[in-house]
Amino acid sequence: MNQKTFDVIVAGGGTAGAIAGLAAARNGARTLIVEKNRCLGGQFTAGMMGAWVGFSDKLHRCVGGIAWELRNVLNELGAVVDEDPETDVCYLYDTEVAKVVLADLAAREPNLTTYLNTQIVDVLQVGDTLSGLVILSEMELMEVRAEMIVDCTGDAAVAAKAGVPCEIRPKKEIQPMSLVGKMSGVDLARVKAYYKEHPPVKDHMVAPSWREFKTFPGFMHYGFMDMLEGVELPPHLEYLRSWFGTFMSSPNEGEITINCSGAIASHSIEGFEEKTRQENFSQKCLYDVAEALKRYVPGFENAYLSAISGFLGVRESRRVLGDYKVTMDDFMAARDFEDSIGRGAMPAGYHTADGVTMIVYNLEPGKSMTIPYRCMVAKGKENLLVAGRCASYEIEVANCIRCMPQCMAMGEAAGTAAALAVKHSVTARRIDVGELQKILKDNGGIL
Repeated sequence: MNQKTFDVIVAGGGTAGAIAGLAAARNGARTLIVEKNRCLGGQFTAGMMGAWVGFSDKLHRCVGGIAWELRNVLNELGAVVDEDPETDVCYLYDTEVAKVVLADLAAREPNLTTYLNTQIVDVLQVGDTLSGLVILSEMELMEVRAEMIVDCTGDAAVAAKAGVPCEIRPKKEIQPMSLVGKMSGVDLARVKAYYKEHPPVKDHMVAPSWREFKTFPGFMHYGFMDMLEGVELPPHLEYLRSWFGTFMSSPNEGEITINCSGAIASHSIEGFEEKTRQENFSQKCLYDVAEALKRYVPGFENAYLSAISGFLGVRESRRVLGDYKVTMDDFMAARDFEDSIGRGAMPAGYHTADGVTMIVYNLEPGKSMTIPYRCMVAKGKENLLVAGRCASYEIEVANCIRCMPQCMAMGEAAGTAAALAVKHSVTARRIDVGELQKILKDNGGIL
């Protein structure tokens, strides 16, 4: 079997992993990103999310660093919509341009190697120390070895294979996955006028209201079922009455992004048959939602489904047990941790498994919780960091930590920490956190 050696391996090149790889490489580490899809960025790019939510606490910007650099590059290209970038909770952006920008940023880093379309097969370890991964690209198996590993797979795939204790809730409780798509040919002026005259019948957010916290550029609407009140539906669309979902405008004229929040309440780590069922069902759901919009909402008459994401968006999967687990008490106290590596600006909470309701816990505008470095240090392992939605936190805190700006901030911190560990020949939990924080701040991070 072929073998290659690096300083740092980032498993998963998604929203957290792409940034982790950039950060490690920029801090002098010979870095490899292993990504299963055909581009970097995960939900941020190929996932077509289109709404970059979690940048501010409504009064102050809470995320900087590489995420902010990326926002500024996209803005220069006309691929971002915002009103006040220092206070907007959300930016709308062009996911296709984001693919190209991330690829270009990666290509500019001489210390960074990226393997796309590559699967992680196994973990190599001796005792409590990981030595590398076995990966598969096409029909070639390869061993890649490194002093530090960063798990940004979202599902804690490396951590689980390495025996790190993980938590995952049962299917009947887990947050539903969503499939995201785009519709083109939308008359947005007519859509806005319609919803101004027909405000939502129900508030599907558990009080205190999510809407009171969020500020959005462009246009966003919650709840597909509102448009179906009092409408006689054909049988194949009847199930949409119980759905919650959103759609929003984009930087592109006549285009909206649809987030089907009620698609699948199941585990993203299921076997072959269940994964296939999830994908097929969610694509049919997205098609049905597009049909319902065309039938019942003025402004969609000439619209068409123009794109479907290549994979389901996963809100919840395994979460590792780290050296620290972030709690709801931490959130409600707007805790400032001594080992902070970023800020969680969004309300805490989670989507219910039925896809109809969101449980939401707000802080006052201007307050946010910090994210501790220790929640990324995998318990029982010497050289494994975990960044993104599979970090260590109570599920009630999920929305505050798993949003894309926070995943990027964690990725940057984990990649930087991994490079420091290699530089100083220490373990993940023995790095100088003060040095890490100084580097993050010097690079524009907000801690």
